[in-house]
Amino acid sequence: MAVYKVLLVCAAGMSSSLLEASTIEAAQRRGHQLEIHAIPVPEVTTYDFKARAVDIVLVAPQVVYKRRTIAQMAEPLGIVVQSIDPVTYGMVDGEKLFEQIMQAVKK
Repeated sequence: MAVYKVLLVCAAGMSSSLLEASTIEAAQRRGHQLEIHAIPVPEVTTYDFKARAVDIVLVAPQVVYKRRTIAQMAEPLGIVVQSIDPVTYGMVDGEKLFEQIMQAVKK
C-alpha cells in the first residue's frame, strides 16, 4: 500500500490541524495511508525537501502568496505544489482534500 507524504504550509498551524485529521480519516476510510506534516509559512524557507521528501506540498489559502517560492524549491525535485481551495479549507473538507491529493499524486 502506498503511503502519501504531504507537507501542509499554513499561517500558524491551528485550523490546518483540523484539516489534517479530517484528511487522514478520509484516506483511511478508502484504505490509504497518509502522512501529513503541517508547518507555518516562515519554516518553509528552511525546509529541506531533499532530506525530508514529500509527494505533494499543499499551500493554505491565507499563505498562497508563498506558492511560487515554494514551487521553486520543491518542483525541481519532482514534488507537486498546489494551493488548497478556500472552500475546502474553510469547510475542513478532508474528503475533498484527499481527492485533490489523489488526483495530483498517482502512485
